[in-house]
Amino acid sequence: MATMNWRERAAAKKQQQQVSLPKEWILTNLPDNSQIDVTEFPRTCGLLNVREIEITESHVDVILSNLAKGIWTAVDVTTAFSKRAIVAHQLVCFL
Repeated sequence: MATMNWRERAAAKKQQQQVSLPKEWILTNLPDNSQIDVTEFPRTCGLLNVREIEITESHVDVILSNLAKGIWTAVDVTTAFSKRAIVAHQLVCFL
């Protein structure tokens, strides 16, 4: 079996990463390549709900306070930031 060069290995890893994403988190409404400012896209893409947007746009002291009070769970916060990261990743890698 021949060894893969770095390009083949990178392509294989990219494919592996793509198939590991939850299917419901894969965006079909990515902005056009010509759109330079995508700062509002995480709010408007439809993947994050209102609570997840609030979580990911909160300062760390608010997050910690809401976790301590039981307003948000660790799962809520982790899921919100995971979704936001997936949005960013898709904007960077698949445009």
